[in-house]
Amino acid sequence: MSDEGPAGIAFVGCGNISGQYADQMRAGHADVVRLVGGYDIIPERTRAFADKYGVKGYGSLDELLADGDVEAALNITTHTEHAEVTTALLEGGKHVHSEKPLATTREDGKRIVALAADKGLLLGCSPSVILGEAQQTLKRLVGEGLIGEVMEIYGEMNHGRIETWHPDPEAFYSFGAGPLLDVGCYPLSVITHIFGSVRWVRAMGGIRLPERTIGSGPKQGQTYAVTNPDHTVVLMGLACGAHARLTTSFFNVKSAQSGIELHGRDGSIWFESAPAFNAAIRLCKPPQREWTEVPADGEPYAGVDFARGLRNLAAAIREGAPLTCPATAAYHVLDICLSALEASESGRTVEVASTFESVG
Repeated sequence: MSDEGPAGIAFVGCGNISGQYADQMRAGHADVVRLVGGYDIIPERTRAFADKYGVKGYGSLDELLADGDVEAALNITTHTEHAEVTTALLEGGKHVHSEKPLATTREDGKRIVALAADKGLLLGCSPSVILGEAQQTLKRLVGEGLIGEVMEIYGEMNHGRIETWHPDPEAFYSFGAGPLLDVGCYPLSVITHIFGSVRWVRAMGGIRLPERTIGSGPKQGQTYAVTNPDHTVVLMGLACGAHARLTTSFFNVKSAQSGIELHGRDGSIWFESAPAFNAAIRLCKPPQREWTEVPADGEPYAGVDFARGLRNLAAAIREGAPLTCPATAAYHVLDICLSALEASESGRTVEVASTFESVG
């Protein structure tokens, strides 16, 4: 292991998203991150990943942990395994970047955040979309007071019916997932990075389509039961004084509503897409009645560069700077989501205990 040059990173989980991470790492971030190898509990996936990228294929997690070339690991296992795998990686002395969610319970989330701190290791977590050019521009515009004090925020993640295109969609509708945790985290991450902590939530939602049919792949035609809410609307009170409303759905077939709207005392901003690094930014200030385009700072990446979170981790390893997307940010988003699900079930306002303030 060297403390110079690109940081060595291994993947835990070699499923669908691994290729996108690996391709983006090599195409845009090879100066700071180096793909060392991969491990998956399905050996065929490990072999296919290792062969495709010309890297090590580990026979076990212990074998990965024993590799001195591996400084950090990307945890892209199934969402219900995130906390257990992250724990093993931290116990094995590796820095970690985890896909979202950080965990599926508050107890596990708190435990692994504390473990990383105790071990003196870095723990980052997706979503890392605040690192996008459009998102950074939005944060700057709000900070400079372009639309004055922001009082109302609307977020939309009407993601549609995943089973129509995903070959293995059941997990998206089960414990620890659903639209709130799986895609609602994107606008929540952007909102909290810009405006800070959410203090309380109210919510309503439920299971709107309890049986789903898989539309593609080897399981095409199979049906399964939805066990987690597939549609949730959340009202939030932020510590800064703003109010927010977030809609997340795997029920809608198609929606014309998307992105994030910010409404301030001196104008409104429509941010076209919470995840996309090249999201359009549109401004309307009184007495105008139409949107005008605001260019992003720099040439934006087209879509979502998932590997940018790994770049952020690698830079923190080498330079000692704080993570822009630390586990504390992901824990606050998890806490908001779990509080919202509790509020929806109980019909009551739920206080959000955790806090987060962005560092960059």
